[in-house]
Amino acid sequence: MSNEAKSALLAIGVPFAGVLGGIVALAGSTSTVFGVPILFAWLFLWMPLTSLCLHLAWKLFDRKDFEAAERAESAATSARTGDQS
Repeated sequence: MSNEAKSALLAIGVPFAGVLGGIVALAGSTSTVFGVPILFAWLFLWMPLTSLCLHLAWKLFDRKDFEAAERAESAATSARTGDQS
């Protein structure tokens, strides 16, 4: 599996499965967490977890490629301008 596929799976697939799985599993529940229905608590929990998944996808799979592209672009710009900075 390529890094792009791993990144997409972690950034999009995990939160999608978590939210959808929670909706399916908790839809009929009458339990509450601090007075909030457990389904809503589950959905609110996935807001920061989704951000965490995006951060991990960036750190683990995308950052190196992006930084390499930035360095290559910077080197190409420097070569074109004759390094007159």
